[in-house]
Amino acid sequence: MRFWVLILLIALGTPGCSKDLNEPPLTLLPGAEPSAKSRNDLGIKHYQAGRYLDALLQFNQANFADPTSGEIHFNLGLAYLQEGNKEKAIKNFRKALKLARENLRILDSSIVSELLLKN
Repeated sequence: MRFWVLILLIALGTPGCSKDLNEPPLTLLPGAEPSAKSRNDLGIKHYQAGRYLDALLQFNQANFADPTSGEIHFNLGLAYLQEGNKEKAIKNFRKALKLARENLRILDSSIVSELLLKN
């Protein structure tokens, strides 16, 4: 419960975050499963080049290799949002929050806060 109150406070203090997709995908932490890391890195390159379907493919492969990574779920959420699939984006952002392991880039994300508070 405390966690959602914190998210609410962050969101209320974040003006105008609507449609702001300037948050970049996240790299994996040191010691991550090697296959997940390489797929995630490739997904980031595709995402940065605007190839969101290719990014989704790579992020999904990374997730298959390590389904416990909050960063991968965050990246999936970003890519799904870019592709207009808000439902899947929300599902992955929720999972990212559960698996965030104190990663402030996920916990303080204005995109995550806005989407989860509205849905």
